[in-house]
Amino acid sequence: MKNFFSLFVIILFSFGCSNEAEKKTEEKPADVVVAAAPSTAPDLPFKAAYSSNFTQEVSDADLKTVMDSYVHWRNGDIDKLVALMGDTSTIEGADGMIRKLSNNDLKAYWKLHRDSIASIDIEMEAWQKMHSDKGDDIVVTWYIERDKYKTGKVDSAYYHDINIVKNGKIVMYSTYRKPKTQ
Repeated sequence: MKNFFSLFVIILFSFGCSNEAEKKTEEKPADVVVAAAPSTAPDLPFKAAYSSNFTQEVSDADLKTVMDSYVHWRNGDIDKLVALMGDTSTIEGADGMIRKLSNNDLKAYWKLHRDSIASIDIEMEAWQKMHSDKGDDIVVTWYIERDKYKTGKVDSAYYHDINIVKNGKIVMYSTYRKPKTQ
């Protein structure tokens, strides 16, 4: 019986050692990343009416066009800002106003508003390039804008904008505003 028990311990010890050796050879080096298996889409209660399939395949030139539009707004250079827009552009304001405006009408509209502001500070927090499976190139931005009016009033707000760019021009601009408490 003593021999049987000794043989059993030796066999267990052998399996224990061989399993450890097998584990060590199967382990991946620390710098190897194993891709997760593709998961199935969750059963969601809604379907996107427009799209839920986006990539980041928007050109850096289109991103620069959008960023330059904020620079021109900040600097009060409405001519340069309007030059970045399409011949006609759809503008959706934070107040709910939706208008399709020609460049001349857009210039007059923005000039009237911008002329009441002495200075603007924009703190760009984030942006996202989004190319939809419908073919639209979209740049979404999140930022804080601080406006100092010529009357002395100061207004700060969080903004979230959607910019649609076609052929290097912004053809749709939609802005959402949340007042910033000081």
